[in-house]
Amino acid sequence: MIKKIAIIGGVLAVVTVVIIFAVPWGSYESTLEKTELTDTVDYNNEENGESTPSLDSLEGSYTVKVKNSKGGNAEILFHTDGLKSTKGGFEDFSITFEVPDNFKKSELTVKIKTASVNTGNDTRDEHLQEEGFFHSSKYPEIIFQSNEIILGDTSYVAKGELTLNGSTKELEVPFHHLGAGGEKKNRFEAFEGAFEIDRTAYGQDESTGVGNIVKINFYCELKRQ
Repeated sequence: MIKKIAIIGGVLAVVTVVIIFAVPWGSYESTLEKTELTDTVDYNNEENGESTPSLDSLEGSYTVKVKNSKGGNAEILFHTDGLKSTKGGFEDFSITFEVPDNFKKSELTVKIKTASVNTGNDTRDEHLQEEGFFHSSKYPEIIFQSNEIILGDTSYVAKGELTLNGSTKELEVPFHHLGAGGEKKNRFEAFEGAFEIDRTAYGQDESTGVGNIVKINFYCELKRQ
């Protein structure tokens, strides 16, 4: 009897995952509107045979805050493969970039509210906030904190630590400084990047309907403070 109950429970769990991730109930739609850049960064620009880092001239504090997809021209998106490709984003997050005279000592801080996950499907979003995935009630934030910025061959790389589901691991985040736009108080610096993580390495459960590898893409227009 116990074995039969366990089998039935397992079947129901699989069916639930299939319903949540395989049935096409809505899809995430980006509301991002990028502002036109008036100055762009040329990564092929070289001085004395070496690429000139654009962050050298950005000494200062930059930030953007997004809440309910409002408050700033920025987005953080994710994509996983499984029974069905799942795309989504977060609607409540902040990004702060502190750039000193030596850009290599810059500090990039990203804080994301896990309860703000949005895949365009309320049922799926609620499931993703439960234990086994983001467990939002216990782990309300995802945090990335860099401790070093380096200039790679074709982009910058923020080296730091990602804290997800209470687990902290080292992570390298490649990103591009695209350039600047706006005038005076509305002046901003634009950045974008992409990276991947294995969500199960941070304690999330493996699931039949959800891929382990999560691809993250981001774009942000950071205003100088």
